[in-house]
Amino acid sequence: MTKAKSADVFKITLRNDYAFKKVFGTEENKAVLRDFLDCVLDIPAQDIEDLELLDKEFHIDSVNDKTGILDVKLRLKNGTIIDIEIQNRWNDEFVQRTVFYWAKMYTENLQKGDMYTKLPKCITINIVGEGFKLNELLHSEYRVLEKRLYTELSDELEIHFLNLAAAKKQPVQVESDEKTGRLVNWLKFIETDDKEVRAMLADNSPVMEQANETVDVMLQDPKERWLYENRMKYEHDKASWEHFGYTKGARQKALETAAVMKSMNYPLGDIHKITGLSEEEIADL
Repeated sequence: MTKAKSADVFKITLRNDYAFKKVFGTEENKAVLRDFLDCVLDIPAQDIEDLELLDKEFHIDSVNDKTGILDVKLRLKNGTIIDIEIQNRWNDEFVQRTVFYWAKMYTENLQKGDMYTKLPKCITINIVGEGFKLNELLHSEYRVLEKRLYTELSDELEIHFLNLAAAKKQPVQVESDEKTGRLVNWLKFIETDDKEVRAMLADNSPVMEQANETVDVMLQDPKERWLYENRMKYEHDKASWEHFGYTKGARQKALETAAVMKSMNYPLGDIHKITGLSEEEIADL
């Protein structure tokens, strides 16, 4: 297969965290990142202008690390720290995980003896591919509010969820200058692996055209494609591990339930119907 033909059949989606960071987490694509943040955050555009990328290097060890996520981390000129992470699948620990990583980001730069007023505002933006369960919204924003008055305790905690599955159902927002319309287009750009769809979206935005050019460079570069596939393989492996863990946990629960029912002298047939275990497995308990 020739290089040209290989690039033609190879597909890239920014749901892959390596590809996402190549597009949104590099110095040359700061304009892309600024435009995306402007769609997501309710802050003046000038506050995003002089952003500083943190952890912007692509070390081969981090790309090959099967325990980590290649996120995009940055600091605004007012000191606000933002972390953007893409996750292909929702899971039951997602909320606790994102709160934990927000807390770690909030406290990691506080030195012994520092006043708490030095703690920065921290924002996490979670882009979720499939299975988002909190609500049906395209964009959710969570803060700490008083339960009855809805007054904000502090603006230092801000957690966003962007639902790619919801964006996929939306039509392309043609010539839209509104933040919501631009955000829909960005999320569709991130979700798709179809280069024709990306090209159509890029036709409506010079900044998105710049992002699309970065993807095109990846398509033509064998090393970039290898790195992309390496991260994609990790995603497939992780999905298999999670499924195995769920299956193993469900079986353990069935065994525990059967043992309790057997101790209460339920008929074997009833235990089989409720737990799905065979009568031989139940008899061995």
